[in-house]
Amino acid sequence: MQSQDATDTFWVKWWPQIEANKDKIMAVAGGVAAVIVIAAFISWRHEQNQISAGEAMTQAILALQTSSDPARLADTYLGIADEYHNTPAGKRSLLQGAAALFMEGKYPDARSYFQQFLQAHPDDEFAGQAALGVAKCFEAEGKLNDAAGAYQHVIDDLPDAQAVIDAKFSLAQIDLQQHSYANALQLFQDVEKSDPYGALGNEAAQYAFNLQSKSAASPPAASPMVAPVTSPVTTPAPGPAPSSPAPFNLSH
Repeated sequence: MQSQDATDTFWVKWWPQIEANKDKIMAVAGGVAAVIVIAAFISWRHEQNQISAGEAMTQAILALQTSSDPARLADTYLGIADEYHNTPAGKRSLLQGAAALFMEGKYPDARSYFQQFLQAHPDDEFAGQAALGVAKCFEAEGKLNDAAGAYQHVIDDLPDAQAVIDAKFSLAQIDLQQHSYANALQLFQDVEKSDPYGALGNEAAQYAFNLQSKSAASPPAASPMVAPVTSPVTTPAPGPAPSSPAPFNLSH
């Protein structure tokens, strides 16, 4: 009963105000409803866009399964990436397209798309793979110093454990080419510890074993030659001539 009286009191008190400002109230209510409708539409469009991107990528994968043409692969994936760039499927397609360009031998173009991915999605779960792609492009172009720096960036700055293992292995191979054997050995040993049961870990263990064996088989560095110290020569007293010494055979 008291609740009913309170409700009646509320309407009696506020109804004149509601009547006087009903146009404003209706306008505000309409605005709120419009915002809700727009937000719902945007959310629906976002979900539909993601669905469409996923369907497009699925169709592309099915269509390209029998294709071995890297150019066709690159065009298809990059087309999806361009149309659906804000979706997970679009981001993945950008990486796939860059990888296809790499396989095609278009290393500068591939590197550009890997870098584009990193600029747009620096914290993405695939950022490590994109950064690794940049390094591999530099290496394929013969820019070993740039490649070494890019591999080091993956090792130092990115949390992708598998990308770090790949980067260490590739950097060790560059060190081998540049005769930095101690650095190469350390990196191969790191890979072996990080991936003890994987193919890359096994290969790194073999490299490390070969380097250690080569180091053990190498002769120690020769000591610097020091002239022998001789005692002063005393001229003997004149006497009978000594017999001639046997000749020194240089051929032995």
